[in-house]
Amino acid sequence: DIAATVQAGEPRHFRGTCPRTGAPLEALVEPIAPAPRLLIVGGGHVAQALARQAAMVGFGIAIIEDRPEFTRPELFPEGSETHCGDPADILNRLPFDADTYVAIVSRGHQHDVAALAACIRKPAAYIGMMGSRRKVALVRKMFIESGLAGEAELGRLHAPIGLPIGAQTVPEIAVSIVAELIAVRRQATALRWSSE
Repeated sequence: DIAATVQAGEPRHFRGTCPRTGAPLEALVEPIAPAPRLLIVGGGHVAQALARQAAMVGFGIAIIEDRPEFTRPELFPEGSETHCGDPADILNRLPFDADTYVAIVSRGHQHDVAALAACIRKPAAYIGMMGSRRKVALVRKMFIESGLAGEAELGRLHAPIGLPIGAQTVPEIAVSIVAELIAVRRQATALRWSSE
């Protein structure tokens, strides 16, 4: 029961009896875990909307952008980290773990490819990349042919990024991405969509 409570992340009150003495026991278990970290590659309109939406559902935000005007703190939720410089270099320096999520929503194909190459082999919980199905297919083919990644590594990639909810506006795109982040975080695999 305690393990399930920790997994669910919700506090729970337990009452029972000590197995050794038979004395009554009572405990409140309140799981405290660090917030999952969302690395957003890009600082434009989609990145800004995504940062706001993701922060509302408990993600710590880090923005990675090479244009200084798109890393201004006032563009992002309070407490967001901003990193200005080459995204691939920054991704290579940042720590990754099982609670790291990456959303590649930068301004162009070359930036996306470089960012993806920098993180595809890292132990992230989620890696998503914005782009058309055609672009995603070309990137997959290029990564496999060049040896940058294999099928298994690319199988982790969520691209096009976000759940298929028919999103068209920037806020809707942000919602679709955050919905997919939540599905992965809560292991709701039935909600994940295939990029095939």
